[in-house]
Amino acid sequence: MFQLTAIWNNFFLPMVMLSDQDLYPVSLGLYAWNSAASVSPEYYPVVIMGSLLAVLPLVAAFLLLRRSWRSGLTAGAVK
Repeated sequence: MFQLTAIWNNFFLPMVMLSDQDLYPVSLGLYAWNSAASVSPEYYPVVIMGSLLAVLPLVAAFLLLRRSWRSGLTAGAVK
């Protein structure tokens, strides 16, 4: 779960390494849209909807993996 969240929210490495905006991850694409929203305010609803859609896969993964995540957290506590 932690690895999935870290990969999904990766920002700095793709910003440095990628030059093609079609290959940007979700967080970097939202940042680019937010930068464009300061020039033209009609991008603000797009940024907000994109943020909502960016969080949905993480919420779904957490809900689907919560049983195994909870058992993994308590596995080292039992002797």
